[in-house]
Amino acid sequence: MLRTVRKITPLLSALAFGFAGIAGVTAASSVLIGCEDETKPEYYIKRLEDPAVRPAAVKRLIQFFEDAMTRADKNRDDPNVKALLDKIVPPLTKAYVAGGLEDSTRFEMLKLLADSRDLRAKDAWVKALKDYQPNVSEDESKNAARAIAKSTVRDPEALEAMIGVFMKLRAGTEKGGLVWKDLKDSMTEISAPSWEPQLLERLNRPMEAIDPQKDKDAKDKISAFRDEQFWQVTAAEILGNIKSAKAIKPLFKCVVNPNKADIAATAILAIVKVGKGAMPPLSDILLGKDPEVVEYAKGVVKTAPEAAVVRNAALVIGTIGRSDGIKPLIEALGQAKDDPTKAILARELSKLPSSEESLNAYLDVLMKMPVSVDLPTGETAAAMLTEMVDGYYNSNVIDKLIKRGKEAKGSDEDKHTVRDSTIVAMIHVMKREQIEQVEKAINEWAPKPDENKLEKEAFAKSKETLMACGDKIECYLAKIEEPALQEQKDQVSAIKAAYMLGILGSDPARMESTRNEIIKRLPKIKNAAIKFSAAKAVDHLTPNGDKGAADAIKKVMDDNKLKGDQNVIAGDNPLKQIMLRILARL
Repeated sequence: MLRTVRKITPLLSALAFGFAGIAGVTAASSVLIGCEDETKPEYYIKRLEDPAVRPAAVKRLIQFFEDAMTRADKNRDDPNVKALLDKIVPPLTKAYVAGGLEDSTRFEMLKLLADSRDLRAKDAWVKALKDYQPNVSEDESKNAARAIAKSTVRDPEALEAMIGVFMKLRAGTEKGGLVWKDLKDSMTEISAPSWEPQLLERLNRPMEAIDPQKDKDAKDKISAFRDEQFWQVTAAEILGNIKSAKAIKPLFKCVVNPNKADIAATAILAIVKVGKGAMPPLSDILLGKDPEVVEYAKGVVKTAPEAAVVRNAALVIGTIGRSDGIKPLIEALGQAKDDPTKAILARELSKLPSSEESLNAYLDVLMKMPVSVDLPTGETAAAMLTEMVDGYYNSNVIDKLIKRGKEAKGSDEDKHTVRDSTIVAMIHVMKREQIEQVEKAINEWAPKPDENKLEKEAFAKSKETLMACGDKIECYLAKIEEPALQEQKDQVSAIKAAYMLGILGSDPARMESTRNEIIKRLPKIKNAAIKFSAAKAVDHLTPNGDKGAADAIKKVMDDNKLKGDQNVIAGDNPLKQIMLRILARL
């Protein structure tokens, strides 16, 4: 029995040793596996090649990136963020470019690579654009385009891939409608000159306008319209950004074509951005020297196509605002056969840098314009011209305005139409020494206390401003930014101050300094009407353009965007046009 026990004991020991050995091996294996720390990105990078665990690995890498960005307060240049991107961007890019990914994983992977803004992910961005399929991969293309726009990537391959998506994207579809604005913003931010041929092709396409009532159920027609709207608005904006000389006629055709009314405003601003180079072809169009444009208008404008060409050419020239537009506009006035066209030509003439020749031509039209003439917009031409004479910032027109008011003919309503607008213009341009003269005219035309009550109140506030400031520019500068005058009930005083800055600043010795002082005060002007009047004065005081002034105006707008006050941002709209006009004069 004892012998048996002795034999069994070594056996049990051996078995026990064996189990211990197995346990030891297991423990060792556990230690080795433990080296692949699940809290580190390397653990998940290794699993990108395994389809079974790849989706979870990608999600975890996304979490690593989001956590790092949160800790770095969204700063991609933070050392910890950069260290993470060094680890994850190359393998993720390699996996994306290799393909064979599940749809959801492919989208999430591309979104992470796009959000990284890491140039090493460029191949993935380009692949996403090249592989774009309508109604399938809009989101990937949107993210890739945004990444390229926000980075320094501008090589031909990337740009070609982006314009390829643009040409195929259908903004009128359900998925395209969700991403077209993102793609448009990315493309306009890049505005590559190499895209010019494709953009011109899109801009020259026909377009059928939508009737809100008749076509409300015409889904295909609405979808086609939205496609063209996206393509042509985007094309127009970029062609302006790259100052395309080839685009002047196609852009102008958008302005004159009623079917492209939704493109017209963008097209006009695009031509403004071209600036000096746009003036020769526009002058030829205005003066009837471009038969191609006239024939085009005959095919798309139902009523008076030739007049539509002249009027729209004048509108674009006036919006550009260059002094070399004065001569062709005055020449066109001599050729004009109808009063509405004359009124429009004169109106646009008043938007150009002031000159004696221009003012005389304008006053000639104003003094002869019958009260019975209406513009296509429904405005009374005589009233419009009377009010807009203040754009010359010339107090010497007071005598002419009073004469115009006294000699107004027709019914009492017609006389009031002329005189009411005359009072407004006189209030804007009168100097202190003209107060008595203007007040006398107002009382003669509106002798009863309840007649022209608003105009009389405006006159009283403007008179008070003139008496307080006289010829002191510093006083008027203080008025336009005075907090108490930013309220609507008191804005007239600040508006009058803005006009006086334009009048007094017209002296060449004070023009630049006055303009710059107005721009300095723009951030403190919260009232949209005052800001508009101040912007007009800046426009008047920059007849030859000025890059520094344009940059200063842009900074005001950019700062207001960052603050996020939508009312202030909306009030900045006139500043953008003034900024573009100033640049167009260079």
